[in-house]
Amino acid sequence: MDFIDKIVEKNYGYFDEDRKRNAKILIILIIMMIFVESCWVVGFWVLDIPEMFWLVVGTLIGFIATLIGMISFKIPFVLSRNLALGLGYLIAGTPVIFFGLDSVVTLHLAFLPLATILLFSRKEVKRFAWYFLSILGGYICIVAWCFRYGALLDTSPEILRIFNIIVTLDGIFISMYFTYFFFVENTKYKALLYNEREKSDHLLLSIFPEAIAAKLRNSNQSVADSFENVTVLFADIVGFTKYASNMSANELVAMLDEIFSEFDALVDKYGIEKIKTIGDAYMAVGGLPVPDGQHCHKVANMALEINEIIKEKYAEKYNLKLRIGMHTGKAVAGVIGNKKFSYDLWGDSVNIASRFEASGHPEKIHVTEDVKNELGDGYSFEDCGEVMIKGKGMMRSYFLSGKKAIIPSTAYSAPNSLAIVIA
Repeated sequence: MDFIDKIVEKNYGYFDEDRKRNAKILIILIIMMIFVESCWVVGFWVLDIPEMFWLVVGTLIGFIATLIGMISFKIPFVLSRNLALGLGYLIAGTPVIFFGLDSVVTLHLAFLPLATILLFSRKEVKRFAWYFLSILGGYICIVAWCFRYGALLDTSPEILRIFNIIVTLDGIFISMYFTYFFFVENTKYKALLYNEREKSDHLLLSIFPEAIAAKLRNSNQSVADSFENVTVLFADIVGFTKYASNMSANELVAMLDEIFSEFDALVDKYGIEKIKTIGDAYMAVGGLPVPDGQHCHKVANMALEINEIIKEKYAEKYNLKLRIGMHTGKAVAGVIGNKKFSYDLWGDSVNIASRFEASGHPEKIHVTEDVKNELGDGYSFEDCGEVMIKGKGMMRSYFLSGKKAIIPSTAYSAPNSLAIVIA
């Protein structure tokens, strides 16, 4: 079939994929009819049935001319289709008038609508309807003729038997071709549908958490959930305006992509949800859409690792520093709208985390008292006193310094005791 694809691409390359498929099918059907009618020519010459012999010769020449026109002269597809359908109707309907409705050739009339279906694109509904109605009208005329006048030719039973065998054999061939064609097309489009579904799922999962993506697949309604306890993180590049003014657009985007890709990897590592990036700010949250009792610890661990990565890999390379803010509390998350939608987060917790980041210090993780209480004694903190937070007033704040390493005790300790040291 590769040579047919090349013909279609060469002569009808400006078609969309649907019409290219129609052109390919038309060429295949014409080639099939040339093969079938070539066999008929031999059969009717041997049987000495001149009426059918010359009919088949005439239509065979028509199909060959149509094929040559499509391949060599780029004749319009619609004209080629009209010629092929007209020739097909002639060779399927006329033998019924010659031999009567009780001959096997009547079965060929069933193949014409099938061929017609394959040759029209989804945008040609009206044109298909006209063709279908004309075929139906032709059927009515043929049946009416046969009931009124009977068979036009007086054929001996032996000749009719041989003729029916020939027609049965080519009918089997045509039927097998249609079976093969529909199987191949069905398989191809099922594979295409599966691949497109995979791409769609991958796209959804790259934008939304898995649980939210599952809801969106099955519903067009807005998705919204309230969470009693989540931990929100904001990370922001210090002095980003200076970077933006001293770097080209490509360099700036490449830098942000490199850094935020590191953050994305940590999000996956700790099972946290990235919410969005806003310019040079990165927002993530732990504890949703599936509640997690360790959400605050996971976000804290991610924040500490972010700080280490920036210091080790990007501080010298880009002379870059980061501020991080964290808060634990209530929040509402969901997807709203039906255009360019995204999974987002709302509530006081988001505002507080954002303002703690803005009021923090470079290379520091500025956290609220709620975060400190949630993390407990497994982490070390630096007391920053109180800070004024817009809309909330004075709030106690801390810098998260690191995790406390728990190591086995040594001399003069009970066998199972543990000593706690600051990492």
